[in-house]
Order: sequence, then C-alpha cells, then structure tokens
Amino acid sequence: MASLGKLTNAIMHIAQENTAALVNINLDFSMLRFEAPPEFMGLCSSLSPKRKAEAEDGMIHSTARKLFALFESEIPAVPELLEAYGKRASEIATSENTMSSQESVHGAFADYIGADGTSILAAATSGDGAVTMHLLACLLARMWKRSQAISIWQELVQQRKSILSKKVGSSAMLHANELAASMIHIGRKQLDEWDASAR
Repeated sequence: MASLGKLTNAIMHIAQENTAALVNINLDFSMLRFEAPPEFMGLCSSLSPKRKAEAEDGMIHSTARKLFALFESEIPAVPELLEAYGKRASEIATSENTMSSQESVHGAFADYIGADGTSILAAATSGDGAVTMHLLACLLARMWKRSQAISIWQELVQQRKSILSKKVGSSAMLHANELAASMIHIGRKQLDEWDASAR
C-alpha cells in the first residue's frame, strides 16, 4: 500500500512540474482580449484612437488582465453593478462636455482630448469581473495619495501571490489557473499607470 502512495505522489509531482513548464511557455495570456459588454460601447467609441489602442492592446490592458487573473476566485458576481457602471461611464464619455468635435484643432494633443477612460475600457475588455478591479482602483485612488495607492496595490498583489502559492503547494488537487496566477509579475510602473488612469 505504501508503494501505491509513493506512485500517486510521484504522478502528482510530475503533473505539477509539467503544468509549471506549460505556464512558462512564452504565451502572454494577459494580452487576451474580449469584446467589451454593450454597456461600454459609448465609452469605447468616444476614446481617442491612442487611448483605445492602449486599452485594448497596451500595458494597461495587460495590467487589467493580470489583476483579474490574480483575484478571479475572490471577485463576487455583480452583474447589475457592472451594467450600471458601463452605462454611466458611456453616458459621461459621450456627453458634450467631454467630447471634442474639432480634434484636428488640438494638434499634438489630439490623442489626449476627452475623458480618460483607458483603464475602464481595459477592464471591460479583460473578461467578466475585471471591471471590479477597476472599481477597487477608483476607491484606492480616491482615498489615498498616488504613491500610497500604488504601494497598497503592490502589497495586495504580493499577498495574493503568496496565498495562491501556498494553496497550490499544499493542495492535492492541482489548479493550473491558480498556479499560473501565482507566477504573474505586475511591476510598479504598471500599477502606477493603472492608478493614474483610475484617477
């Protein structure tokens, strides 16, 4: 019977090593993009081409995806809140006060005219629930100075990765998504940009 236990442990060890090897393949899941929910389409259409590209394919999109992957198992389902948030963000972004009808007159600053909804759209195109990470960013930005909020984000990321690493290490059942999330790297520069857009 002892040899059966050793065999099972050996198989689990091999499975964990293979999964870790698969996670290390140069596949950047953080650039995976989803279609934004319909409520966010007004915001999407009002962003400058530069901001839209950054939200859908840039570093801020990568940050939104990574934060979502890291905290995914802890994020509650709040579909009504997300729908209301998307509608309100679109309403504000498409209002006359935030839209510029003559972008050509702004010259070099044309990419920065209008509301900065980059992080909102980045979250909306990062999968169900990622918008809740943006809402957390807004709360932190409102309550703390920029340097403090970024430090709080760093601590949240570090603690979550630690929790996931312990969970993966002690679990008999292997969870590949938690293993992958525990290896995510989110630098201070990424968190700084994330916080700046939320502000």
